[in-house]
Amino acid sequence: MKHAQVPILHLERPAFWTEASDPEAWFRALEVIATAALRTPQTGTPRTVAERCLLGTIAWRGAAGLFGVFHRAGLVRLPGVGLIEGDAAGHWGLSDEAQVLLRHWKENPSRGLESLSTYLVRESPWLRLLLLRLTHRDWMLLNWAEVSSSRTGLKAGISLLLQANAEPESWFAGLEQLAAGRWLARAQCQALGYAPEVFHRKKGKDDLSLTPLTAPLMLLESVGWLTRTGLLNLPGALQADLLGRSSPAQVLTELIRSHTDVLGFVAAEPVLRELLAAFGASPDQGAFARWMDALVEQAQRRGALELLAAEPGQARHGRGLFGDPGRKLVRWVVHDQFDDIFRNAWRVLETRQELTR
Repeated sequence: MKHAQVPILHLERPAFWTEASDPEAWFRALEVIATAALRTPQTGTPRTVAERCLLGTIAWRGAAGLFGVFHRAGLVRLPGVGLIEGDAAGHWGLSDEAQVLLRHWKENPSRGLESLSTYLVRESPWLRLLLLRLTHRDWMLLNWAEVSSSRTGLKAGISLLLQANAEPESWFAGLEQLAAGRWLARAQCQALGYAPEVFHRKKGKDDLSLTPLTAPLMLLESVGWLTRTGLLNLPGALQADLLGRSSPAQVLTELIRSHTDVLGFVAAEPVLRELLAAFGASPDQGAFARWMDALVEQAQRRGALELLAAEPGQARHGRGLFGDPGRKLVRWVVHDQFDDIFRNAWRVLETRQELTR
């Protein structure tokens, strides 16, 4: 973890549904939040929103993982995976992706669980950390069948062997971009750290632990992406995304698919920011705007990005195509020649320094 004087995204403890075999608890919580937000604007910290709306539905420790980025005490914080997100006015509600996931679950629970699995592999820094360390064989699952059938959960040093990067300070070392690049781009941060209170609790009182990751691993097993012996079997596109091996066209296609709202639209700027983040770039707003305009102009002119429709959006959706607020939300189809155009557009960013300041 970096702690230089640069904008830092502060992770809170890993948090998922507390009954590891009940991922649908999150869907039930999302349904309650959606109803509450329609009735009354939900403001405050994630904890106050959860205590106001979710009492009796899910415990705070399980609810925390639903929330996205917020600011508190001068810090940028990420308690969860962003299914509940805040807008510019400080109101919390379901993200576009959460609305789609909830619809999938209502239509077909099995489809909803697979969609949630895909979302978590793409969006949870904590789950991505674990999967990357397992893939690199830095860490190893031991006796997974016993863990998943008991109530003890993962235990570092017992059922999860940390053979390298064993200390919490080094868990994310070298993996910050792969584990959390999209969140770093969204929050416009350049480094990853822990929220200060993560290490300032009494021993035995809510320690920093990897045990909560038992829940998403059990979900992956239920959809066939983790074997009973603890071997990963992710779909090819997700595996490539995890390891940063997808082509620009593949990454953008998957971003569009995962962020599409119920009407088939995605927010152009956030999706393109995440595309850049997937390839290690986080330019300032001016450089990004130049790059976005050049990329979209070339891609549309050569038929690599097919624009089917465009609509206005909200402030959180950023600038529209070519700065047009009437074209913040788009329906796009990506074609293979997009890869060459993406590579050619890098020159618009001008200098490597501009990518990282």
